[in-house]
Amino acid sequence: MLLAVFSDSHGSQEPLCRAIRTYQPDMVLHLGDYVRDAMALEKALPGLEVRYVRGNCDMGAAAPEKLCFALEGVTVFMTHGHLYSVKYTLQSLANAAHFSGAQLALFGHTHQADYRRMGDVLLLNPGSAGRGEEKTFCLLTLEGGKYAWRMERL
Repeated sequence: MLLAVFSDSHGSQEPLCRAIRTYQPDMVLHLGDYVRDAMALEKALPGLEVRYVRGNCDMGAAAPEKLCFALEGVTVFMTHGHLYSVKYTLQSLANAAHFSGAQLALFGHTHQADYRRMGDVLLLNPGSAGRGEEKTFCLLTLEGGKYAWRMERL
C-alpha cells in the first residue's frame, strides 16, 4: 500500500494534487495546518481515502488531534506535533506513539523533513508541503508488517 504523507500545506493545494496524480497513492495522510486542504482533496478526488488531523493553524476544525490505526500490519500514530512540543524534543511524541502500540509516528509542525528512531518507534516528518524554499512530502509504503519511505520534493 502506497501512502502520500503531507503536512503544513498552508493553502497550497495544487502541489498536493500534482503529487497525487504523479504517484497515484492508495491513501493520503495530512498532518495538519490547513486541514481544509485535505478536505478539498477528499472532494476533488472522491475515490481516494484521505485521513487527517488538525494542527495549530486549524482552530475549530472538525478533525481529531491524533489518529492511531493499523494498515498492512503496521500501527501508525499521526498528529501535527504542536501538542507534543516537537520543535524542542521528540521524546513526548515517541512516548505517545509507543504507548499507543505504534511502530511509526508521523508528525509535522516544524516545516523540516526529518526521521529518526527513538526506542521501538520511527518518527517521520514529511516537512512542509506549503511553506519554505524546499517543499517536501513523504511516500510511505506499507506491506506485510514492514514499511519503507522516501522523501520527495513538490
